[in-house]
Amino acid sequence: MNEDAIARWLEQNRRSDWAWASVICVLTLGCGVAVFLLTNVVIYTLVDIVLGIYVHSAFFSGLVALGVTTWSYARITKSRRHAPDLELDPMGLWMFKDIYSIGPRLLLEGLHQVRYCAQLGELNVAACAGALTYLAGKNAAVTRDELMAHCGQVPWERLREQLLLLDGVLFLGEERLRVTLMEPFRLRLRAMLGQKEQAARKPQEPARPRPQPAPDAVPVNEPEKLSAYEILGLSPSASSAEIKIAYRKRAKACHPDLFAGTDERARTLAERWTKALNTAYATLNPRQRGSRAGVERGAK
Repeated sequence: MNEDAIARWLEQNRRSDWAWASVICVLTLGCGVAVFLLTNVVIYTLVDIVLGIYVHSAFFSGLVALGVTTWSYARITKSRRHAPDLELDPMGLWMFKDIYSIGPRLLLEGLHQVRYCAQLGELNVAACAGALTYLAGKNAAVTRDELMAHCGQVPWERLREQLLLLDGVLFLGEERLRVTLMEPFRLRLRAMLGQKEQAARKPQEPARPRPQPAPDAVPVNEPEKLSAYEILGLSPSASSAEIKIAYRKRAKACHPDLFAGTDERARTLAERWTKALNTAYATLNPRQRGSRAGVERGAK
């Protein structure tokens, strides 16, 4: 199968995603810095009122305010990266915490976008296109060795890191050594390859009738049997931000609207994968886990 069509599609998506990520990066970092400065001014005012009675030094008050603001932002950012506090205290202080965490969240998202832009800039389009072409031709997961035999020009860790940037690639097993595609994504790639083959025909060559594939030529795997981490392409140590980003990317790859002009089977398949993704996200989303835990404690 010719992989030029997939390579062009990947390059187009890479440029589009890089442009959007750059815009989001500038906006989030800019807004995050603005909120940081505003927070620092508020804390400086409070510190100056408290310390002004004992120390008449604007420089010292500003230094203390900057230290407090930086420390609080670092603490909130660290908690967001690991296990966010989901308890709703009876005094309503959780609302203040959510409002105060707007700045750290903006800065953290901006840093994520900076990293994403760097990864997109280093994307090896040719290697990824070759891997996707090979995976699109398989009806089941392949091992790492099988994939590397076809795409040996890139080290495995490098190839795995770059394939994780794509929306529909799944790594299965505890060690993530088996690779496959989400079925809606596989069908889209096969459609691209089919269109490329038709466009490559010579005009004078008469079209030869092709046998119709059997209805079960592309068997539907069962996303419900995949673990939540497998279907989202994450490791068990993934942060809440990584969970949310992975869910958005996977949901975009198999959104039923992408298959509006296809057959009923493809639309049904896309809906099935969308439901499985929603279930996986609800399982791993910290707020969903926290709300379920609260309900269980209340029932007891």
